[in-house]
Amino acid sequence: MSSEVIAALREVHDLLTTFDEPSRIRRAADELEGAADKVVACAAELVDVPEPENLQLRLSFAVKAIRAAEKAARAHRRNPLTRPLSHARFALNTGKARGWLQGILEKLDAAPTPPSGA
Repeated sequence: MSSEVIAALREVHDLLTTFDEPSRIRRAADELEGAADKVVACAAELVDVPEPENLQLRLSFAVKAIRAAEKAARAHRRNPLTRPLSHARFALNTGKARGWLQGILEKLDAAPTPPSGA
């Protein structure tokens, strides 16, 4: 497992964390571009991790949520009548993606600690 992969996943997680207010949806479509692709690239690097099916499933859920958030952000720009719904969809999907990535990062960062008193 590469530290670059963990850093890339953390970067996407940190980006999603910046979308904590409804007004941030205006810049989201541009800033989220490429985030899902970055997670897909990380998934390809993590195929040899123990329990890869579970990890790959979590990564696929994160990608799906990021793409749905991008879609909601684009809809927010296009259609003023559905903006309240776009805000809700965007918040839901960025939260889901952030949660999936947080769980993945916790699992990848959990390294076995050496026994004390050795």
